[in-house]
Amino acid sequence: MDDDTKKIRINVVQGGDSRDQQALKRNYFYPIGDNTYEFFDPGDDRIDTDPPVLVSGENFSFTLKEMPDVTWTISNFDINDQIASGNWTNTHKIELDEGEFHAQAGGGAEEDTSSAAAG
Repeated sequence: MDDDTKKIRINVVQGGDSRDQQALKRNYFYPIGDNTYEFFDPGDDRIDTDPPVLVSGENFSFTLKEMPDVTWTISNFDINDQIASGNWTNTHKIELDEGEFHAQAGGGAEEDTSSAAAG
């Protein structure tokens, strides 16, 4: 993506196990129009979501390349050009995993710290 400051990166993931948390934390939302967003992986590849365009207040689902047999569902989704949050569930284990996430736009010290911890 051209403008890293517009990337609304998932920086906090709660619930599930460490694989769930790291898989979700690597991704970000990017504004594509007035109050509409798409979901991307850290390599700037678009993640196919259902529905394909995301808006605040609407649930969506997706799969990730590194976990192709796992379906993620996001509910209570709230997003604007600065922050995003929601609840997640997935089919990673026999029991349904669940948790919540928070995302924030822009770069800076927080981003550097989370990147170092994830690496």
